[in-house]
Amino acid sequence: MSLRWKVALALASLAAVATLAIGTVSYRSTRDRLLAEVDQSLFELERAIVEGRLGRDPLPGRGPLSGYDAQVITANGQVIESTFPVELPVSAADTALVGDFRATHISTVDTEAGSYRVRTVGLQRGAVQVGRSLAETNRILDSLQNRILVWSVIVGGAATALGWAIASSVTASLRRLTLAAEHVETTGQLDVDTGEAGRDEVGRLTTAFDRMLAALARSKDDQRRLVQDAGHELRTPLTSLRTNLDTLERYPDLSTADRDAIVADLRAETDELTDLVNEVVAVASGETSDEPFVPFDLAELVGGIAGRYERRAGRAVRVTSVPSHVTAQRSGVQRAVSCLLDNARKFDESDQPIDVVVGGGEVLVADRGPGISAEDATRVFDRFYRAESARTLSGSGLGLSIVREVAERHGGAAFARPREGGGAEVGFRLGLPLDVPPAEPAQPSE
Repeated sequence: MSLRWKVALALASLAAVATLAIGTVSYRSTRDRLLAEVDQSLFELERAIVEGRLGRDPLPGRGPLSGYDAQVITANGQVIESTFPVELPVSAADTALVGDFRATHISTVDTEAGSYRVRTVGLQRGAVQVGRSLAETNRILDSLQNRILVWSVIVGGAATALGWAIASSVTASLRRLTLAAEHVETTGQLDVDTGEAGRDEVGRLTTAFDRMLAALARSKDDQRRLVQDAGHELRTPLTSLRTNLDTLERYPDLSTADRDAIVADLRAETDELTDLVNEVVAVASGETSDEPFVPFDLAELVGGIAGRYERRAGRAVRVTSVPSHVTAQRSGVQRAVSCLLDNARKFDESDQPIDVVVGGGEVLVADRGPGISAEDATRVFDRFYRAESARTLSGSGLGLSIVREVAERHGGAAFARPREGGGAEVGFRLGLPLDVPPAEPAQPSE
């Protein structure tokens, strides 16, 4: 059963139950009120009989008894005289009132001519039973009952139609979302129209669904661009490798010096290709995105990385730091610092140390390279982007994008700016509440 039918039937059931409940209460209240009116009229007759205001022969057709029926009974239950159209049964409770002056008893008696409301009044030598037919009362109650049933059906039908209309309106967005999801599943296309979103819960669901599709579309576009850019970047080292291999194959009589030079180029190109593949995998898989956050001293971490980098790259690294305790993803921060050092070594061809400043959750790496323009400063963190001055240098163009990704994952940002005295300052800051001042820019050294 569809959701629309469920809502429609639920509203119809509630409306029918509510109508029947109100009708039942109204029916019983009306019945009790009508019987109370009959009982009150019979009570007035009882008083008239007891007070003797009806004379010696209190039978219908004379005085206040007009419109009522009556009969007189003896102690043994014998009916002396009666105006009832049918024989009215006399119960033991009625005969018990004979001789008990002013004692009274009221009951509903069913006869072949219909129901009567009967009041028995005890006299000194007998009893008088005064009754009124309930035919009119029952007709009113039957009419009321029929109307209640008819209105229950009408209200139930109207509630069903209203419920169907409401359910159709409410589920319209859900049906559109279902069609959109089926379209995405069938075609793989994420540019689907889910319609205008309202302000209710379904509208918020539609908005969330649109945002989810937009995020998936951006992710799909990022993956496509990453594959295209990675393919473009991979062609350069692969072409160089193929060229050197062809040279070795065509010229087997190369001198030892030439052969060693080609082998050195092959080794360098293989290392560059390895770094490129590693960085592409890191960017594509987000390998550190699920790493837990742990507390550590950022200055101590950077100092250890700098020491290992000096031994591996053979390039001096000078670290200026103050204790900077942070809670972050340790491996991600390590990779970001390593990318900054690789970037500085690539551009700085001097024999001066690479300067690193750490403090206040910020890491700044300064080089003495060609510097950075204002235009490049806003784009160097894009994937595979290379400034004009870096087109001939080795590297994948992914290192600084990894730096930005790590910084933003920690609520911070990456930055790049010219260095006073020449070169560039590139780094990142973690968006964490810290009590120590941020890192100071590295001062130029002669």
